[in-house]
Amino acid sequence: MRRTLCCLLGCWLLGCCSFATAEDFFLTIGGGYSPSGNQASLENNVLFSQRALSEQGVLGEHNDIYFSDGDAVGKDLQVMDPNSVPKANRLMAEFFGNRDSLGLSYRNHSVPNVKGSTEPKNIRNWFRDVGETMQSGDRLYVYVTAHGSRSSDRQSPYDTTIATWNNSSIRMKEFVEMLDGLPKGVDVVAIMVQCHAGGFARFIFDEGDPDQGLSQQNRIGFFATVHDRPASGCTPEVDEASYVEYSTYFWAALSGRNRSGRLIERPDYNGDGVVSFDEAHAYTVITADTIDLPVMSSGEFLSIHSHFDEDNPDLLRNDESYALILDLATPSQRAMLEGLSDQLNLSGDERINEAWKTTQSDRDRNSNRRRRRSSPEDGLRRQITRDLERKWPELANVLNPVAIELLTSRQDEFVEVVENHPDYPRFRELTDARESDEAKTKVKYERFVRIADNVALGENLRRLGDERLVAQYEAIVAGEAGTLKSSN
Repeated sequence: MRRTLCCLLGCWLLGCCSFATAEDFFLTIGGGYSPSGNQASLENNVLFSQRALSEQGVLGEHNDIYFSDGDAVGKDLQVMDPNSVPKANRLMAEFFGNRDSLGLSYRNHSVPNVKGSTEPKNIRNWFRDVGETMQSGDRLYVYVTAHGSRSSDRQSPYDTTIATWNNSSIRMKEFVEMLDGLPKGVDVVAIMVQCHAGGFARFIFDEGDPDQGLSQQNRIGFFATVHDRPASGCTPEVDEASYVEYSTYFWAALSGRNRSGRLIERPDYNGDGVVSFDEAHAYTVITADTIDLPVMSSGEFLSIHSHFDEDNPDLLRNDESYALILDLATPSQRAMLEGLSDQLNLSGDERINEAWKTTQSDRDRNSNRRRRRSSPEDGLRRQITRDLERKWPELANVLNPVAIELLTSRQDEFVEVVENHPDYPRFRELTDARESDEAKTKVKYERFVRIADNVALGENLRRLGDERLVAQYEAIVAGEAGTLKSSN
């Protein structure tokens, strides 16, 4: 077994004997399915990833970008800058209308050197024309920053989609077929941040089907969330400082700089001097305050081939002591467990079980909250609105000439009255803090439990004793611990 593992690990980390001449190919699939679904954040994700990779010196001649409608002339990108709208208009919308689409406009995207639109035929042609030129030992990076949807087939829930231009899509199994056409010996690294991206985690299997066994092609992937949940991040907002989606943190970890260009502390959790893919993933899991539940290929493999068994004393349970799990964890897993413990104020040896109980109780509380008719900020909004209408009864119709004056010649007066209302500071505080804080906290408990489970399942796989499956798992883990070649 040791000889088999060494061979597999060597192939992943060194690209076998062809490493000296191996090349990296980058394929980016970005943008929405139509102008109304093509937000500014998707454009900025592509620009940020290109900048991050360029700074690492890994982008060469093989760097192809497909984005929304390609190089077509026309307003295909949705952008929103609320700060471009006068404050009086923003306040009027908040209390007498809604802020949705305030400051919304469209323009042509500005992603340079786009090869074409994201329509499926173009992606298939890329795999036929460029993919077939690749050689054994080459590595293909696929970055998808787009929309995605659930599987339309209840019998195949993991066959989720990437939404592509002209309201088309690419299913997970179709994507696997494209990868299957690559020459033998090409390795694949995928970073996917679309909604329901976790369905694509099964691209490691032949035909995307675990029953068909692991693909002969070395594939690893990092996915923003699981197959049955949406992902955070798509927004027409132009302010990148507000972006909190998965790849914001993943690319920052690999490049050492965030979207604003500021240096971050490199997440070199094993202290070897470079940041690996799994360390970038771990940094994202720890740092990203989102609703996402990220997935890696190794975790998907374990969900199929390992298990808990309370009746088998040789296997770990899913409620083992924290000390044991921490001892078995890799440096990246240990960083996630410790980092999330600090954020969630978890302590003690029973914290894994306690975290699991919290996810269950939160589920019940969230159900109760959904049944509530209003929130505290809703009550304050109604009170402020009533008081404004008492002062200016004409506001009952925002097209009344007085209302229009308050948005134009008398806007300073209107802003002053609103901001000096005694309930406005509390309303603003509650509104700003409402952005799904509870959901984000809940998912961090879920992340913690999932990581602990993966540590235990990895150990159980070894204890189950199937040398072939253990070798396959270790090869995937070794691939996830790989780095951008310039860092080797």
